[in-house]
Parts: sequence; C-alpha cells; structure tokens
Amino acid sequence: MTLRRRRIYFYVFFAVFLTATPAVILYSQGYTFDFEHSTLTKTGGIFINIVPKGTNIYINDILKATTGSLILSQGKLISRLAPNDYTIMAKKDGYQSWSKKLRVDPQLVTEARNIFLVPETLDVQEIDTKVHDVVISASGAAMAYVKENGIAIVDVSSPKIVPLTTEEGERIGRVQFGADENYLLIDSLVQNKNKQSLFNIKTRERIEIKEEDTERFIKIKQYPPGEPKLLALSTTHTLYAINLRSQEEKTVIAKNVSTFELIDGKLLYATTAPIIIYEKDMNTGSTEQLTQTPLENIDISSVILRSGSGHIALLDTKHSLFLYDGNTLTFQRIAENVHSASFSDDRKKLAWHNTKNEIYVYYLSNILIQPKKKRGDIDLITRFSKPITNLTWFGYDNEHLIFTAEKKMYFIELDGRDRRNTHSITDVRQPVKVIYSGYDDHLYFLDSGVLSRIALIKNNL
Repeated sequence: MTLRRRRIYFYVFFAVFLTATPAVILYSQGYTFDFEHSTLTKTGGIFINIVPKGTNIYINDILKATTGSLILSQGKLISRLAPNDYTIMAKKDGYQSWSKKLRVDPQLVTEARNIFLVPETLDVQEIDTKVHDVVISASGAAMAYVKENGIAIVDVSSPKIVPLTTEEGERIGRVQFGADENYLLIDSLVQNKNKQSLFNIKTRERIEIKEEDTERFIKIKQYPPGEPKLLALSTTHTLYAINLRSQEEKTVIAKNVSTFELIDGKLLYATTAPIIIYEKDMNTGSTEQLTQTPLENIDISSVILRSGSGHIALLDTKHSLFLYDGNTLTFQRIAENVHSASFSDDRKKLAWHNTKNEIYVYYLSNILIQPKKKRGDIDLITRFSKPITNLTWFGYDNEHLIFTAEKKMYFIELDGRDRRNTHSITDVRQPVKVIYSGYDDHLYFLDSGVLSRIALIKNNL
C-alpha cells in the first residue's frame, strides 16, 4: 500500500471517528434526535409489570415487548423513548385488554406496576342453590352457608362439604365464624323462641348459650381461638366473658357498653352516653381510652373496623364514616352517606361506597410507587347512575376493587392516570353478597339464592 493511500485511509477513519464519537457518547447518555423540533433531547422510559405472563406490550399500536414466562420476569422496561405522551396497551389472547395514556419525561422512568388482565371467559362454578346467606372465616380457609334445612360448612381448598343438620322446626337466622374457622356461632328460631349456640366444626359439638329472660345477649363473639368461650353484650349494656362449660360464672369486662367488636385479639367497645371508645388487648389485659371527646350516633348497629396495622374506622347510625387520629385522640369524619367500608389487606387503604353511587379510596400511608399517593389522599374511583352494591377488595394485589352495579359484576383498577380500566366479570341478577378469598384466590358470590365462585387467576399466571 502506498503512502498516499495510507494517508487517505487515515484521514477517512479519523473523520469517521470525529463524527461518530459524539453521537455514540450522546446515545450512551440517553439522548435522541427530536425530528419534530430538530433538536437533541434526553430520553426516558416506561416500566410495565403485568399479570398474566407472556403479555404483549404495545406503544402507540406498535408491538414493543412481550413479558417473560417466568414468575419474576413479568415486568418490562422499554427505554429510549422521547419525551411525549404514549398510549400503552397490554394484550394477550383470552384476556380483556388494558390501555392507558402515560407521559414520558426526560431521564425518568414512568411506571405501571399493577396491571391485571381479566380473562375474557370465566368459568362460573355453581356451589349450591336455595342459599339464604354465606359467611367466610377471617383466614378465608372455611365458608359456611345457610339453607332452609340447615347449614353447610365448606373447606375452600377442597370440594368437601360438611352439613350441619338442625333441630326439627329450627329456622337458621344469622351465622358467623368464631376467632378461627373451628367454631361457628348460630342464631336460630325454635318453636318461636330465639336460640344462640356455638358449634365446634371439628368435634361437631353444639353448645346452647343460656340466657335469662331479664338479660339477653344482643351481640356475641367467640374468643379465644380453640376454646368454647365467648364475649357477650347483654340487653343491660354489660359486656361479659363467658366460659360455656360453666355458663353461670360470667366475668364482667365492662359496663355501660353500647357496642363492641373483636378483631385480631383487640377488643374495641363504645360506652353508652357519653360515648367514649376504648381498646382492650385480650392477650395482655391492658385497656386504653382512645377518645376524650364524646361521640354521637353510636349504638349496636354501628360498624367498627380495625386494620392489621391498627387503623380504626367507625360507621355511625347516620352513615358517617370516621377515621381515628391517634395524635389528637379523636375520630375525624372523612365521608357521609356511606353504605359500607373496608380496609385493604395490605393495610394501606380504606374503600367505601355511598348513596350517590360513588366509590372512594382513602390512603392510610404514603405510596412510593407510581402513581404516588400521600397519606390522607382521597380518590374518587368511579361513579354510576344506578346503585353500587357489594364492594370488596381484590386481595391478590389490593390495587383493584370488585363491585356490582347495573346487574353486572365489575373489576376496576385504582390507577387513575388517564382513565381507570374497568372490566365486566359476569352478569348478575340480585346479588346480595360478594366475597374474595385470598386463601384460594376465588371470588364467591350469592345471587338470587345461587352460591357460585369464579377464579380470576389462572394456574399459569
């Protein structure tokens, strides 16, 4: 090769080096060329996490990625996106699609971590017919339902159904599980007389709860787990601890009590006027006065809620919802005209629906993943023209709610960016109860006397 040719090659490669090096450096630092404005701009990205596995991700109708098939690979980062608004869509055969318009900013990653695709076709499994009521244990491991001729107790992890035959002429009213799934409290009517009893599911022993004509029990709870013992509130407003092996020996827990609730070993009770709220730890025996200023409109029909992290909510007789503030020792009103309310299993949220056919969520703590929330934020989740009923959390991720309205059962996300994806699960006629069991990840519902269940989560998720 001649000297002249070598020089030509040198200058050509040197020119390429001078031209390409800045471009490579800019690319490595996340820059891209904005052809619309003819400028260099920093790029951003979108991280998307989806259930189920193997879902296609589209950005502005262009397939960009497919999530992995392994359990821990259901998220995808799509990088080097110019700052702009993008329409994101998640699709998989056999599932209802999800879509949302999200903003990408320079040097930042926009996140959508709680995407759940609902199957297009769901298998509604009928459990039984002519069912009057259904309850589920706190753990979700057992379920009991009431029929005309008795009670059926179900282990949700198996098809096993344990029938409980009632006395001749006995009509079952309300049933509830005790402190665990081993006991069932039964209210019934026998020969026009009210009867309350405690049924041991394992031994099948049924113990009648004795009452006096001058003092009857208006609310009872079984406690502690595994023992035939009760907490019972009487018509004289006295709260007792009773051992059913020796019912004559009743221990007074508190007097002048209007209502109480027992949750995870914590006894919450309200006094009669002036109404003060107390909390008693049943394990240690210590009692704490929660409020100093008297409340109003609290009686046996009021609802007391307590989350696993200690948040306490009250739904009074005027349908106002209050949340306890431990700093001021007061209950703060957060909503009115409330039908029902419930804490999420992750202990971070409180949801309710009201007479205006609206669903709201209150954030109990800061949420640090997108969309970020501050403690005390309240989101309007949805509003319908007709009544909303049977609101429950989707306990699989606590980022979705399930409810019934307009003869349908709906599944809605909390993420309010752009729009909330809302999907129809199944048609219903007259649903009276909807329960999600995290124990077997099934949705149980009672509709027009038919008890059924649905699995929103497929085995290959």
